[in-house]
Amino acid sequence: MTRVFKKMKTLMACSALATIALSPSVQAELASDLQDGVSALMTQSKWTGAQRQRSLTIMHLAMFDAANATQGVYAPYAYAGKIDTSASPQAAVTQAALSVMQELLPERQQDLEALAGSYFTATTDAASLEAGRRIGAAAAAAVLAVRAQDGADFSLDYTPGAAEAGVYQPTSDRAMVAPKIKDMTPFVLTSASHFRVPPPPSLDSAQYKQGLLEVVTRGGKDSPATAEEIEIAKLHAGSGSGAWNQLARNSSRACALPLLEETRMLALLNVALSDALIAGFNAKYSYALWRPQTAVEALGTTYSHPDLKAGMEWESRIPAPMHPEYPCQHCTSGSAALEVMTSVFGSAPFPIRFEGAANISKDYDSLQQFAEEESESRLIGGVHYRRSNAVGDMLGYQIGHHVAQTALQPLSGGSAPQQACDGFDSTMVLQ
Repeated sequence: MTRVFKKMKTLMACSALATIALSPSVQAELASDLQDGVSALMTQSKWTGAQRQRSLTIMHLAMFDAANATQGVYAPYAYAGKIDTSASPQAAVTQAALSVMQELLPERQQDLEALAGSYFTATTDAASLEAGRRIGAAAAAAVLAVRAQDGADFSLDYTPGAAEAGVYQPTSDRAMVAPKIKDMTPFVLTSASHFRVPPPPSLDSAQYKQGLLEVVTRGGKDSPATAEEIEIAKLHAGSGSGAWNQLARNSSRACALPLLEETRMLALLNVALSDALIAGFNAKYSYALWRPQTAVEALGTTYSHPDLKAGMEWESRIPAPMHPEYPCQHCTSGSAALEVMTSVFGSAPFPIRFEGAANISKDYDSLQQFAEEESESRLIGGVHYRRSNAVGDMLGYQIGHHVAQTALQPLSGGSAPQQACDGFDSTMVLQ
């Protein structure tokens, strides 16, 4: 569907950027467009979600460092070279993306060069173009060097624990999701357990029994539900990090973020999403709590519940993801993303549309509304307990807040960035 934004509120840029004159081409939402193109190539190459997320984060950090190296407003992530204000920011950002993906996706060399080519031709000054490409290549090399030994392992080998009460068992014959990502070095967090979540409630606790009863009652394939609830469960079933990048791209375009601010927003977002994935999966595979489906199947053998019958037939409304249940990863990623995006776009509501799979789309009044619905969808879908949602939300908030407050900050003596887009006029509509 087409989104048309009318009459936008005046953009609020940080005071450090107030004196910088940006040409229209620099404000063309270049970073979002490049992400669109690169993501399509990753999908065509059948990369796993974890591999895509790590690569996007590296690419966006390099793009930010490259844009920042033409202005010197923020502390870089890895680039330690000189600031060159004569360099084309557009060329620097494009080269950074190209250099990173040539390293990480070498088999798509021609496609990557074709994607980048049109953006290079937009810079007509030869010296500025050359300087920008030089900075972009250096920024990419610096970020790649930092992440070269980060322990990234996308293999799918997994041996489940003993088939005992509470212990996670695969719920289908599909491949496990990122069982090794828990050991990857985070981008900003000091470790995967920087914010350690508490253990899940014991199986004989009232909290767990109530939680299981709720998800069985509400999240079964044959459980009573409104048409809206069923749509919510399906809409968010495969959303995760991809959904938040889509929302970020659209928000950036709607707010017409200057290039430096756009690259910073996407870098912060993807750092938060990657670190949320690492921390969330570290907890998941450490606690290895079973899914509701497995708990129901165990009734009458290794587990009993006062309100659920042994041998009952039950299937979750959506297929259970292939990783342990606790905590909710959609919730962790969504809360982390929301915190970062709020730090950039502000907390004032503004309309946003999410284009989901299977031609399902939905309009929201705010990013907060999307995040809350995303969390609730996992209960309606029958794949998470409410306690897991709450813990995932809290873990994500801590990660997002930490990233937004510590990473890519203004240089010493500079002003803290103001919110780059503080909502829209009430006259702005979606069509």
